[in-house]
Order: sequence, then structure tokens, then C-alpha cells
Amino acid sequence: MTDPVLIGVAAFLAGAFLAALIVFVLTSRRANAAREELSRTKGDLREAAVKAGQADDIRAKLDQSEARLHQAEKDLESLRSRAEEREKAHQEKVETLIAFRQDMEKEFKTLADQALEKQSRTFAETNQEKVQMLLNPLREQIKNFETAFQKDGHTRTEQTTTLRHMFEQLEKQTGQISKEATDLTNALKGSTQQQGAWGEMILETILEKSGLREGEEFVTQNTAHTAEDGTRLRPDVVVNLPNEQKLVIDSKVSLLSFERCVNCEEEAERNAHLKSHINSVRNHIKGLSAKDYAQLYGGVDFVVLFVPIESALSLAIQHDSEIQSYAASNNVMIASPNTLLMALRTVQNLWRIENQNRHAQEIASRAGALYEKFAGFAEDLEKVGLNIDRARNAYDDARKKLSTGRGNLVRQAEMLKEMGAETSKSLPDKLTALSHHEDDEEDAHEAGALPGGEDS
Repeated sequence: MTDPVLIGVAAFLAGAFLAALIVFVLTSRRANAAREELSRTKGDLREAAVKAGQADDIRAKLDQSEARLHQAEKDLESLRSRAEEREKAHQEKVETLIAFRQDMEKEFKTLADQALEKQSRTFAETNQEKVQMLLNPLREQIKNFETAFQKDGHTRTEQTTTLRHMFEQLEKQTGQISKEATDLTNALKGSTQQQGAWGEMILETILEKSGLREGEEFVTQNTAHTAEDGTRLRPDVVVNLPNEQKLVIDSKVSLLSFERCVNCEEEAERNAHLKSHINSVRNHIKGLSAKDYAQLYGGVDFVVLFVPIESALSLAIQHDSEIQSYAASNNVMIASPNTLLMALRTVQNLWRIENQNRHAQEIASRAGALYEKFAGFAEDLEKVGLNIDRARNAYDDARKKLSTGRGNLVRQAEMLKEMGAETSKSLPDKLTALSHHEDDEEDAHEAGALPGGEDS
């Protein structure tokens, strides 16, 4: 019995030991796993801490970026406001320039209409006989047409036939008149002398509109100068500038090729005339530059080439974009009626400002002289006042000696009169009363000074 019990106990102890050993082994493994997990957790915590610090930096940078973005938005809004203001100001300037251009166009249209009217009147006067020769046949034909139309009124067919026939003749006569009138116009414009006279007439009209005075701010071609090579130079107009310089204007440009180009129907011929027109303008620029008016007159370093027809200049610039640069390089400024009028009005405003400044200087000079005169007058007046005071003091002293004090002259003279002196005049009552008053005061004063003169 004993042995089985011991064996059972031993078996139990062995099983318990084995179980404890198994539990120990399992516990050690779990402890190691927990230790490793703790180590990993610490590493993760350290990494999380680093990432948290980086997140703070990122958040700070994000805040800075948001602040800069907000400031940039404010700056953008400010720039947008300023841009809108500039755009508004620019639009106002554009509207002002458009209005100014419209005014200039209206004024030039008036000038052109006046010039055209004057030219037409001259044309009609000089060519009246030829025009009458052209119009008389037409007038006769119209009269015949009216007579025939009145007589031939029986049938609609006859009226239509006659009307068509007369209209054909009228059309032929009108075409003939137009052709001959065009030939006359071309002949007129083809004459260099007449062409120059017409350009000078337009230039004269613009000068009148500019407000400048002939003989003062500008002079016309009434004086010729001799160049170094002996050539006689006579510019159309010389404009005087406030700085004692001169501005020369020349209007002798030829427009014959321009007229032919405008009236030509063939493309090839028109292009040839256009090229000739541009070459004519360029040659005139070169010729003006060679004359060196600036050196001759001591003026500004450029000469104004006046083209009296706006479209002639526009056509040349349109087909030769470098012609203005070419003119500038040769010290020549090309001006149309519009641009010349604006330039001359600018000169007129400069003269107005110059005259105002000159008058202001004269006023200041006169004011200075007037002040000096007034200061001298004030000094003299002060001296007169001092002399008057001295005279008043001397007068008072003399009067006191005359009428005051015991035994004054007035009292003595009155006493002589009282004693029977013969006289026909009397001293002034005021003077005698003063002398008596002074005498009474002296007596009273002496009486008061004597012993017993006062009540005791």
C-alpha cells in the first residue's frame, strides 16, 4: 500500500513540476514578447514624437503661408483697385482725346470747306468763259428737251422715245462737261505755280485759325536769304518762338502724282503714280534737309514740311511706313493741316504764357519801384510831421511869451490902449482874455504868498 501511495505522490509532484516548468516556459516567452512589444511601442512613441514636432513645424509654416496668402490677396485687391483707377483715368484720357480729335476734325472740315469755296470761286472766275462754252450747249439741249416734251404729248410711246433720246443727249453732254472740267482741274493742279499758291492759301488759313499774328509771331515769304553756295532761299513761313528761335514751314510739295494716282483707273498705272508720289515726298524731304534752314535762321533743328491735303500724306504713310522716320533722320517734320494747326496753337499758347510771365515781371518791377517811392514818401512825411511838431512847440512857446506871465506883451499893449493910445484895431478877444486870465492868476498867487494874505 505504501509504495503505490508514494508512487502516486511522486507522480503528482512530477506532474506539478512539469506543469510549473511548462507555465514558466510559457510565461518567459510571453514576457519576452511583451518586452519586445514594449520596446517597439517605445520606438513608435519616439517616432510619433518626432512626427508630432514635424507636424508643429508644418502647422507653423502653414500658418505663415496662410498669412502670406492673405497679405497677397490684400495686395492683389489693392493692385486691382489701382488698376481699375488707372483704367478709368486712361478711359477718361481716351475720351478726352477722342473729343479733341472730333473738334479738330470739325474745325479742319470748316477750314477745308472755306478753302474749297475760295478755290472754287477762283476756279469759276478764271474759267468762266470755258465753263459757259460747255454749259451753253447743255442749256440749249435742255431747252429743246422742254419744248419737245411739251409739244410731243400725244402718245405715251412718243413721249417715252423722245425722253429717252433727250436723256441720252443729256448724258453725253454731261459726260463731256465732266471730262473737260476734270481736264481743267488736272491742269490747274498740274501747274506748279498754281499748286503752290493753293498750298499757301491753305497754310494762310491755318495760320489765321491758330491765333498767331503776322509780323509778330510769324512772317511770310517776304525776305530771301543767301545760302553758302549762293542759292536764294525764301521759305513760305517763319514762325517766331518765345526762346528767340525760328520754326520754318515749307508748303511747296508737289501733288501731281497724287492727283494722277487718285484719278487713275488702271491698277498698274495707279501703282506707278503712287510710287512717284512717295518718291516726290521723299525728294522734297531731302531737298529741305539740304537747305539747312535751322543753321540759316538760327532756329530749331528741324523744318516743317506742310502737306495741304490730308489724304495725300496718309496715302504716302500708308504705303511707305518708314517715310516719317526718314524725315526725322533728315530733321524734317511732315505735317498735315490737322497736326500743323495743333502745333501752331501750341506755339500760340507758349507765346501767351511768355507774355504773362513778361507782364508779371513788369508788374513785379513796377511794384518794387512803387514801394520804394512810397517808402521815400513815408520818410518825407515823417520828417514833415516832426517839423510840424517843432513848429507847434515853437508857436506855443512864442504864444506863451506873448500872452502869458506878468507883464506879457498883450497885457502891456492893452494897458497902453486903456491909457488912451489911439488905434483903429483891437487884439483878438481870445488872446486878450488869456492874458487877463494869466495876469489875474499871477496876482492871486502873489496875494496868497504875502503875510496876512490867508485867514487865521
